[in-house]
Amino acid sequence: MKKPHVPMSPSELPQQRLVPVVELEERPVAFDAVVGFDVKPPGVALPKGPSNAEYLGQVEWAWSPRHVRLDAYYLSRGRKDWMLWIYHEDEFDSWVWLPVGYVPKKQASDRQAAIHLLLDFWRLDREESDLDCYHWINEGGLLTVADLDAIARQVWPEKFDFDTNGKP
Repeated sequence: MKKPHVPMSPSELPQQRLVPVVELEERPVAFDAVVGFDVKPPGVALPKGPSNAEYLGQVEWAWSPRHVRLDAYYLSRGRKDWMLWIYHEDEFDSWVWLPVGYVPKKQASDRQAAIHLLLDFWRLDREESDLDCYHWINEGGLLTVADLDAIARQVWPEKFDFDTNGKP
């Protein structure tokens, strides 16, 4: 399983200013997703983290040198469900796994599940925690930088609305 790479200089970040505008895959008509912090499918006992998960990408918020949030996202395949996980640093600087969403496998492909679970989770986090848009994308995985940007455009449209002078 791919471990996230934390960039230590701006030169290590992927291109973010000029990325292609992509259209995300449509949300399946039947998409019974559940998102939240520490959620899991009913009756499923979870280990401390997924044993085999697909790396989706990593974003970072940096409000100040001592106030940051670094989230790496993964999608795992269970017996019946796709699960979205965050791999992040806790308050003790230890990396921990947190399940944040799931949807039945029969309702979506892996890519559809990744896109729409992340979209739903970011919307929930914005609504419940007043989370603003990330400050940069550290790297892409199954979801490219353009995909992550397209998802963010739907969650935080005001960040991406520019007038004719290029000002938000």
